[in-house]
Amino acid sequence: MIKCNNVQEQAQDLSSEIFERWQALLQSGEFILGEEVLAFEAWMSERCGGAHAVALNSGTDALFLALRALDIGPGDEVITCANTFVATVGAIVAAGARPILADVGDDELMNVDTIAPLLNERTKAVIPVYLRGRPLNIDAILDLCRARAVAVIEDCAQAIGTTLDGQQVGTRGDASAFSMHPLKTLGGLGDGGMLVTRNPKIAEYARIARNHGLETRNESVRFGINSRLDSLQAAALNVKAQYLDQWLKRRVEIAAFYDDVLGTTRTGTDLGGGKPGNSYYHYVVQSQNRDRLQAFLAQYDVQTAIHYPLPIHWQKAWLSSQPRLVLANTERLSRQMLTLPCHHHLSDGEVEKVTMLIKQFERTEGR
Repeated sequence: MIKCNNVQEQAQDLSSEIFERWQALLQSGEFILGEEVLAFEAWMSERCGGAHAVALNSGTDALFLALRALDIGPGDEVITCANTFVATVGAIVAAGARPILADVGDDELMNVDTIAPLLNERTKAVIPVYLRGRPLNIDAILDLCRARAVAVIEDCAQAIGTTLDGQQVGTRGDASAFSMHPLKTLGGLGDGGMLVTRNPKIAEYARIARNHGLETRNESVRFGINSRLDSLQAAALNVKAQYLDQWLKRRVEIAAFYDDVLGTTRTGTDLGGGKPGNSYYHYVVQSQNRDRLQAFLAQYDVQTAIHYPLPIHWQKAWLSSQPRLVLANTERLSRQMLTLPCHHHLSDGEVEKVTMLIKQFERTEGR
């Protein structure tokens, strides 16, 4: 089977290094926060050009705490997109604010044209999503929002390694959220996340709020939550972080091969259009015959995926509490997009097999 992700293989490759790190952690007794968490925060801060990095339980909590740090809650509106994982909207709802969903462009990303019509006096924040690790035009969004005193929280859950002008994304807005879920390019062996910000007040809020609002062991200065990154996960992530750039380089190589071969097919190349700085968390094509293509590839042991078949405004959670929406481009893309395998465990032969099968499918469908 040519797998769509390499969660198991990635963990198995580094198991001896991770176990060694865990053994030292067991001897230290630093099971909550401690040196491993501090080391991972320092690594993330350096990668983000010296921005504050606060390790948390998940990328979802990073979004939630960013919203709370900005005092966004009941009566406020936050704009984001519908073609994202439900956690983006879930964090807005958890903060007590009302989510407003924007449509996206053909590249599956939000832009000023989709955001601007939704801004009003109740809008307190916009959460643009770097879907699939694709860079978006964040500067134009920032200009639009800052002119209206609207905060920008960058959803970088899928964007570790994504760059703009050679710099890691996630440091231009008021705050950003990264996920270290096992499926991510840099994933732990359980949940994990990171809030990144250049605003020291937001960082201070998140650092205290993640640990029940405790300033000392017995003194709480605000009511917070339990969102500490587990020390065992931090230790595993510190091992994996050493290999991240190597893994990212391989993803870019695979994407370039796909681009070269699929550019002449009806299926086409990645919907991101070869954006510079793309980290290729997903390589997604579109097909008018998506479901048949997926079934055809499965017959030849090629696993693909659909991210996401049900946009948020079609989910029961939305329809039970929010107005019914029509987001034409989001809906069209949800019916046509297909995620191809793109990870560092793929061999050249396996990548070539995927492209050959897509061409074979198109010849068959064309008869």
